Amino acid sequence: MIRLFSHTPDLLLPNQHVKFEARTDEFAPHIPSGSYWKVEVTNQITFTRAFIFPNGEKKTIPFDNNSNYTYYFNLYPESPDTLYEILVGLKGGPDILIYPIIPAENYLNKLESPHLTIDLTDDIKRQISPIRVYDSPVDEPKLRIHTVKDMETLYFRFYNEGPDFEKIVLHFIINRCKIKQVDYEPERYRVIQSYDLIGRW
Repeated sequence: MIRLFSHTPDLLLPNQHVKFEARTDEFAPHIPSGSYWKVEVTNQITFTRAFIFPNGEKKTIPFDNNSNYTYYFNLYPESPDTLYEILVGLKGGPDILIYPIIPAENYLNKLESPHLTIDLTDDIKRQISPIRVYDSPVDEPKLRIHTVKDMETLYFRFYNEGPDFEKIVLHFIINRCKIKQVDYEPERYRVIQSYDLIGRW
């Protein structure tokens, strides 16, 4: 569902397959865990957002189409047969820390020690697994996210630990994929794991 690579990953192409996996019976209400889907058509769309944060500010922005928030990315599909494969490239303030959160208030990336849990008010504990501009630069994006209709809401939490205002630019490459469930196991496929399987061992 969300993964930081050491290189820019390839986008899905027509006639390739994906498998959705979750700890529960379903990845999303219309996608059973363990089901296989074929990519029928793809369309690449770019989208750029920019934010300026003052020193010490924390802001949490959802990826879904949640108009209850002042800021939201609107990057969940509306159709049940659409998969968004999103590459995120970053540019701007090196002092901006980004943390994936799913579900609300649950930091996705954690260490096992109870003494090292993410705490933005602590100089040391806020250095646990933040994503910075050099981890996924805009000209070589390495952060990949998959979203489908009605899946649990993914958030980005931003924190500016710099001494002054910082600007962060997020450049999204959205591979909009039309997908269809198939009743066979393909020879090759990409596994897309739900958040409840990531880092939960």
